[in-house]
Amino acid sequence: MASKNTPSLTALRAFSVVGDCLSVTGAAEQLGVTQSAVSRQIKALEDGLDFKLFDRIGNNIALTSEGRAFHQRIFTTFGLLEDAINDATNSFAGQKINLLAPPTLAARWLTRRLSEYPQRFESVELAVHTEPWPNVRMDCVIHFGKHPNAGSENVQLFQEQHVAVCSRELFEDRVAMRASSPLHVFDKGVFFPLWDDWLALEPNYPDLPTGPAMEFASLELAIQAAKNSVGIAVVDKHMIEYELNAGSLTQISPTTVAGPNGYWLEISKEQQAKTTSVQFYRWLKRAAAL
Repeated sequence: MASKNTPSLTALRAFSVVGDCLSVTGAAEQLGVTQSAVSRQIKALEDGLDFKLFDRIGNNIALTSEGRAFHQRIFTTFGLLEDAINDATNSFAGQKINLLAPPTLAARWLTRRLSEYPQRFESVELAVHTEPWPNVRMDCVIHFGKHPNAGSENVQLFQEQHVAVCSRELFEDRVAMRASSPLHVFDKGVFFPLWDDWLALEPNYPDLPTGPAMEFASLELAIQAAKNSVGIAVVDKHMIEYELNAGSLTQISPTTVAGPNGYWLEISKEQQAKTTSVQFYRWLKRAAAL
């Protein structure tokens, strides 16, 4: 039996919507009620919980730290209720699958495997995110690292396979190839040891670049520089499938550095209760093998 201080579903729903859009006016429009009704529900909820949910600064509001943590739980709970209703009524119209994936993988690997999605998920929209959002429940996540995140069902899509590549024009002109630059990748000031790992396996390659090193803040920039004959880059083979097939990049030797990181497709325990999330997880797992 609920206690007298148990919040009403109406108040929790109002809080979920206000916390999502951070606007009492916007929440009232979504819920089809007056602003004063929403404000009363929020006040009653704060009184019942005995802590503030929002900080009010002028005409703006922001979630408090306690409110943010509570909102994440409530937002997820209402989402799961909507999922349960959709599953029970077999209603897929208007549904959306949210996938979180690293930017380069999303652009260079994932998009090459989405051509069959419209036929497989005819009435379900797909949103590919490259960064997490507190008010978006991710149906699946592609995680980069040595191990998958704990607490989820997961499968390794692939392990990194780093190879040294340059343009075909540079590869066919060994003098120019030796005079070109080694292309390095860094992220937020941290360098990836791609060249060091490759050279550890092939230290005596005869035509290594001797020009000034160039450093790029993204793998995409390094790939484009290699395609434009600027130099040689060490790149995960999975990220340059198109260029290798088209001949715009050439692998300079068979040497391949495996790992240590990989990409893991994950689905949380909560999302395993949602039919479309599970179907998408299984479909992408199969598509990864193509």
